[in-house]
Amino acid sequence: MKKLALFNHKGGVGKTTLTINIADALADFGKTVLIVDADPQCNITSFYIDETRLEKLLGESDETGATLWSAVKPVVEGRGDIIEIPEWQVRRRPIYILPGDVLLSDYEEELPAAWTECFARRTRGYDVTTALARVAARTAAKVKADVILYDVGLNVGALNRAIILDCDCFITPVAADLFSLRALTTVGRSVAKWMTDWTTVRGLASPADKARLPLGRPQYLGYITSAYKVHTGKSAANPHSDWEKKIAPRVRDRIIEDLKKVDPKLIPVGGNKVGGIKHFQSLAASAQQHSVAIGKLGGLVNPGHTGAINDARADFIDLTKEIIKRAGI
Repeated sequence: MKKLALFNHKGGVGKTTLTINIADALADFGKTVLIVDADPQCNITSFYIDETRLEKLLGESDETGATLWSAVKPVVEGRGDIIEIPEWQVRRRPIYILPGDVLLSDYEEELPAAWTECFARRTRGYDVTTALARVAARTAAKVKADVILYDVGLNVGALNRAIILDCDCFITPVAADLFSLRALTTVGRSVAKWMTDWTTVRGLASPADKARLPLGRPQYLGYITSAYKVHTGKSAANPHSDWEKKIAPRVRDRIIEDLKKVDPKLIPVGGNKVGGIKHFQSLAASAQQHSVAIGKLGGLVNPGHTGAINDARADFIDLTKEIIKRAGI
């Protein structure tokens, strides 16, 4: 089983859309996928679960609920270990979801103190830091998942640190704008520091504790250019081509070089770019309305969109095929 996150703390890079459609393509390849909605904004959860059921789910999460917060709450409050929560299956396909919760922000508030406790070799520090990862691993074993896809928030905070350190690999989605490009600097620097610090934590831990801690060495698979606009067909518009010339060296200088200093084995094999997904205009909103991947909108929207739907299906299949190869899924 492989654990993967799409990570860039700049919004508008298509992170959630990519996660949903990559999960769908992985299922088409016969893989069982567990999506862990670790973003307190809960975009993946609201994509798949209708408003009525979602309101009930979130309304009960602080008591006898079934969200990620419900699962980690006993650990955070010092009342026990993680609890099992039910997973949601998507349309009888091999795609499962662990629902997110805005109250995960309460979990994140505890993580900085837990991080400090890890350096002091305190059991509570390990338990809190790895709580969400253990929830994901337990459910993945239950559904026999081939892949865990983490959907993470738009920051380089303590929650994302705990998640990225649990991953086997990560990808940065990048949009053609200045702030998305700028965010790459923080991504590379932050992940490199997290890994270095975690190496210290593991080095200080007892053999028994070390055995239950994640390795904390996620490999960087590369970047995806997301939501770029085209003139016709699949030819990227000139503005996107100009941004592409800026993205590649920024990834090399701000992510690859930082990770290489930690461990040369962490950098991508086969080029730094994993692939690109163009902007599918209104189809993303239609997919949200019908709770399906863009490539599965056939018969649900105007037939005039058939060409674009087929393009989306083909593009995500190609992208996912490359991810499978790079991640060894």
